[in-house]
Order: sequence, then structure tokens, then C-alpha cells
Amino acid sequence: MPLACMLAEAGNDVTGVDIDKQKVAIINSGKSPMAGKEPGLDELLAKVIKEERLKAVSDIRSAGHAEAFFVCVDTPVGEDHKANLTILRTVAKDLGNVIRKGALVSIESTLPPRTMTDIVIPLIEKGQKLRAGKDFMIVHCPERVMPGRLLFNMKNYSRVLGGFDQASIEAATRYYKQLISAEIFPTDLLSAELCKTVENTYRDVQIGFANEVALLCEQLGADAYKVRRLVNTCPFRDMHIPGSGVGGHCLTKDPWLLLGKSEHPEDTLIAKARSINDSMPEHLAQLALESLRANGVDPAKAKVSVMGLSFLRDSDETRFSPSKVVIEKFVATSKVVVHDPFVKEAYKAPLVRTLKEALEGSDCAIFVTDHSEYLALDLKLIRSWMRTPIIVDGRNIFDAKKCVAAGFFYLGIGKGISTGEA
Repeated sequence: MPLACMLAEAGNDVTGVDIDKQKVAIINSGKSPMAGKEPGLDELLAKVIKEERLKAVSDIRSAGHAEAFFVCVDTPVGEDHKANLTILRTVAKDLGNVIRKGALVSIESTLPPRTMTDIVIPLIEKGQKLRAGKDFMIVHCPERVMPGRLLFNMKNYSRVLGGFDQASIEAATRYYKQLISAEIFPTDLLSAELCKTVENTYRDVQIGFANEVALLCEQLGADAYKVRRLVNTCPFRDMHIPGSGVGGHCLTKDPWLLLGKSEHPEDTLIAKARSINDSMPEHLAQLALESLRANGVDPAKAKVSVMGLSFLRDSDETRFSPSKVVIEKFVATSKVVVHDPFVKEAYKAPLVRTLKEALEGSDCAIFVTDHSEYLALDLKLIRSWMRTPIIVDGRNIFDAKKCVAAGFFYLGIGKGISTGEA
């Protein structure tokens, strides 16, 4: 949607295609179907809809006249860690049936290596017997966006543009220069595929390292966040921030996309980092159980408040959120309530809107997401609401000493010793 809006703002007539008819109707009304804070996006969408530069449809045949197609669809992985490219294959087949000669196709979805040459291009060519490089142009320009920064990232982040040939690169560059103020780096298709999966895998591995250090600091009685600050005083060090787990659609799957052609993916450093990051929500839940027992509270009789359902601050994105794992650990035995100021749909437990409703009578507040609203909480106030004053901190939201001074029992990821009293 932000890509469509920006292309429309640049003066193009844009058709947005989505099979979700409800989202299509909402967008055509000039409203965004997305919650969370996305600076400038709501206003831009309303503007380009009003100017009739953008319209949404649910049938790709309505876009058959297009001079350029930009594909931004999901490329998930299954429980076996293998890529599921069903959606991408469907779109490629559909494009092959509607694309006209001379058109440009840009695949922005994140891909396993060699997907462009082995799957996407052959499926498009099959539809009307057109040929890449002769009858249509095609590139892979992976997106570099994240919730809360969509327009900013699209405008200001450089892009890697992999092309089938030089003509494809030049055609795509003309469009992307309408949107991007940063540099565009032309390359081949395979390098562009690898670049996106490698850059996200790099971040996931770095987070895995930070989480492993956090677990070690807990054992040793140290503060991982203090250690991180000290480590990063050394030039060329960039230790990442540990926490309650890695969520969202990119970092949880892109390492597996990268390893799609690996002969022994389970033996890699990448797979180990994934395993550590996947374990962090369960570790957070274990800290909560330890806190309840240390305070003489039977988990079966406890009210547990899970604070934050989205995976990212001030976002409504819940895909692969660590909160879901925490909820699943408690929902069978405890009374669980979930609070999130942005998410609209509950997950396996009641979703409440006010902090008081979430924390009143609670025996344990587990902070999984660092929403801005939580950063300014009045500790004395929430202490007065709770039945058992326990805070389990998965995002370093709170100062342990201040929590103890306010009467809380406190445990946090990466913080070695509880400074509270059982």
C-alpha cells in the first residue's frame, strides 16, 4: 500500500490488486486498513484516492493495461523451514496471462536464491509465450521496510536492484527514482535475492548472539544491557539488543529462505541463532512462572497479564509475535488477559483496551512488547491495581531498582538477579 500511494503521488495512475475484498473496499474509501503508527501514510492514502490516482481492485485482470507491475506478496516458510511459494507462483501465473508486451515486472517479495530464474520468469513466460528480455522486462528489487517506518524507509533507504538485463534495470530505475532519494545499486538477479536474505539473516544472527549473552548474564548475575553499552564503546562493535524474542514476518523466515539451497542447514550458525531467538518467549514465560512460585502464587489460580500482542513497538503487526508463545504457555492453566493499544483481534485470550482492565487483580504483568504507552507507566499506580506485584520484563522497559522501590518483585531478560523480595 505505501508503494502504491507513493507511485500515485509521483503522478502515476495506480491500480492496487488484493484478493481481500474488505481491504479493497476500505482503501477505496480513502481509509487505511492498517492500525499502528505509520507517519504520513493515512494522509497520503486519502490524498491519492481523492485525486483518483489510486484505486484498489480484487481482480488482476483489471490491471492488464499496466505498463509496470510491482509484486509484494507473502513468501512464508512452513514448519519444516521450507519456503512455501504458492502465493508467488499464483501471482506469476496470473501476470503471465495479463501482461502486455513492453511491460515491466518488479518482484519486491523476499525470495530464496534462484527463485527469479527457476520459478518466476518461467511462469510468466508460459502464460502468453512472451519472453523475458525480449517481450517484457523484469527485475528483483527487494523491499527494505518495517512497520512504523514504511514511508520513511521507502524514501530514504538505498535499494538493491537486480535485473534480468540492462534494459530491465534502466526501466525499473526510472520508476524507483520517482520514490527514492537514496542511491540505487544495480546488480544481477541472484545477487539481489541473496542480498535481502543475507541482510535480514545478519540481523537475526546478531540478535541471537545478544540473546545468548543475555542468558549468560542471567546465570552470572550481570546486566546484559550494561554489558552491551560497554561493549559498544569499542570501535567497530555493534552488539544488538536482547529481548523476549524475534517476531514479524521477515527475520523469522528469511534465514530459512537463505538456507533453502544449503545441503545441511541444521548445522549452520544461522540455524543455531534461529533456535536461540525462538526460545526466548518460552524463557520469558519460565521467568514468569518462577516469579509466581517465588511469591507463593499457584499459577492455576493466577491472573496473568500479557502486555503487548504485536511484535513491534506501536504496531498492530502480530505475525510470529513472541507474545503468542507466552499466551500459549499460560492460557491452559491461568486466567490470561492481553493488552495492546493497537492490535484489534484477540489471540487465544481476551484482548482488553485499558491498562487498568489488564492489570487490576493481576498476579503477574509480563511485558513482551515495549509500546510507548508502557514506557511512561506510573509504577505506584499499577502497583495499587495488582493483587500480586510482579513485573517480568522482556524488553528492558523498567529499571529494576525503581520497580523494587515501588514494591514490585522484578525479573527481566538479561538481568542476572531478582532485586525483589519473595
